[in-house]
Amino acid sequence: MRQHVLFLIIAGFSLLPLGCASLPKNVQRTPSVSIPADPTTEISRNIRSKLKMHDGLSAFHALFSGEDAFISRVTAIRAVERSLDLQYYIWNNDLTGKILVEETLKAADRGVRVRILLDDLNLGPHEKVLRHMAMHPNIDIRMVNPFAHRNLRFMDFFTLNKIDKRMHNKVFVADGEIAIVGGRNIGDEYFWASNEMNFGDLDLWAIGPVVPALSHQFDTYWNAEISYPIESLTENFNPTEQDYADFRNNSKSETKKATKTEYIQNLIKNESENPFITGNLKLYWATAQVIFDPPEKFDQKDNEQSNNLQSQISPFMKNSRQEILMISPYFVPGDDGVEALKKKVEAGTRITVLTNSLASGDVAVVFSGYKGYRKDLIKGGLALYELKPKDHKNLVKKKKSLGSSSSHAGLHGKTLVFDRKKILVGSMNLDPRSVYLNTEVGVIIDSPEMAEQFSAQFEENLPEIAYQLGLNEKSALTWTTYENGVKETFTSEPETSWWQRAKASMLSWVVPERQL
Repeated sequence: MRQHVLFLIIAGFSLLPLGCASLPKNVQRTPSVSIPADPTTEISRNIRSKLKMHDGLSAFHALFSGEDAFISRVTAIRAVERSLDLQYYIWNNDLTGKILVEETLKAADRGVRVRILLDDLNLGPHEKVLRHMAMHPNIDIRMVNPFAHRNLRFMDFFTLNKIDKRMHNKVFVADGEIAIVGGRNIGDEYFWASNEMNFGDLDLWAIGPVVPALSHQFDTYWNAEISYPIESLTENFNPTEQDYADFRNNSKSETKKATKTEYIQNLIKNESENPFITGNLKLYWATAQVIFDPPEKFDQKDNEQSNNLQSQISPFMKNSRQEILMISPYFVPGDDGVEALKKKVEAGTRITVLTNSLASGDVAVVFSGYKGYRKDLIKGGLALYELKPKDHKNLVKKKKSLGSSSSHAGLHGKTLVFDRKKILVGSMNLDPRSVYLNTEVGVIIDSPEMAEQFSAQFEENLPEIAYQLGLNEKSALTWTTYENGVKETFTSEPETSWWQRAKASMLSWVVPERQL
């Protein structure tokens, strides 16, 4: 996660005299592109009958719950016949991660071409597992912006201006007909299977013209020089056929164990209620635009990024007149951002922001960069909310979770709503790291129906799931919320210890704001 980047930055600075390695030269990257949808596949037959009734439009189903997000991926992988493209920042080696690995291997066994594109920061340490997986003749794996030092990875931070740039995109495409895009990585906390912490997040399940556009985004990264085949990074590791057989047997064994867990058993018991099993999906039909950072961003300085994702979102912000809803786990607007938001409010635009509280956030150092802007934002007229750290995983739907009952819930979804007419769902946080360092992807949907329903349901839940920040007569911060209908107001960071508060203050001295 993000804290891995920050830790390695600090570690790298302390070891500057040690020297550095280099990435392999003359790497063979066989170009490939997405396989066009085949109308004879079962997925295509089911989907195209729906598309015929909505010529030129895409359809979207919002994946609010972690369980739906997990099942949507499993059912798509099980149904796929020709191609599967997976692009992720994180793929954890946990309960849900292992199940999706095994399902992907089974798809490859059926003859499906599988391409997996992963950021090297979190996945690089698991390169031997990935190398085993890539031994399958139908699976290719590439790592984005890999570390040259494969073992002493922190030493790569001698080249900090390069290695701290990460591919944060999350895209899933099955048979060129179904796509899933949004904020979720692959891991238990994203699918509500963790006993420790689960995230409130949002993905979109999509069909129609938006899918080839997302496939184009995938191809752009897959064929970029920043992407390295896993084999080129593991030349000193030569697994045998027996190693591969052992890997497959272990994968099957781990998946068998996983099916006996409470999380999976609950999903099985409630199959009759899941829309991906019953086919009863709530679809929003609309035109949509895929936006993404170009891979060239990895080599560009801040002032050279004329077409980054922020510049593509900016017109929608400027053209909003009545209301902007902003949801981001990390919110570090900077002085210029604060001024821009204040001017929008002065012009009559209502702006509501939801981000993590100190108690709900998973990266204290990012909170330390945000907290100093709160008073100015409130004085500027923004409605500022911070998520409670309790089990409020579902930000919109009041649906009972079947997943693990964690002791902690955090915000991870990234969503913008413009005038209740257009809605953006993607991977981009509202902070300097996402703007200038990471690459991101998103989809802007022109659907007043979807935007209105999302905003209305979100606002209904907001008083119970979050604290609204205000200022008292002494200009000190206050936090107001409702618990079972009873209003409560706090005068210090709710549900935190003195150490958490002190650490958040101290951390702001360590890492530059641009890294947050």
